[in-house]
Amino acid sequence: MMKPIAFILFALSLAPLSAHVRAAESSAPAPEVAAILPLCASCHGIDGISSEGLYPNLAGQKVEYLVKQLDDFKQRQRTDPVMNSMAEPLDAALIRALADYYASRPARP
Repeated sequence: MMKPIAFILFALSLAPLSAHVRAAESSAPAPEVAAILPLCASCHGIDGISSEGLYPNLAGQKVEYLVKQLDDFKQRQRTDPVMNSMAEPLDAALIRALADYYASRPARP
């Protein structure tokens, strides 16, 4: 059996590895987000960096901002024919999951 101090040192040595694994896991989209990302990516890029100046980058935006924009498109308080139709079928949980995903992506200057 491992002595308590040896166990503590062993556990502490694994902490950086577990943090790295959690970071890698958190960067992967949830399955419900992954299913819709191709639709978003056609304009905003898969990681939220648009290749066209016409479409905004979503990466690195604040979660609350992204949720508000999608809610506004869904409720037609903000109008855009494409975004209104994209946001309309989304429920609050999926809107939040998309916002969490894009907010977690690194922004580019």
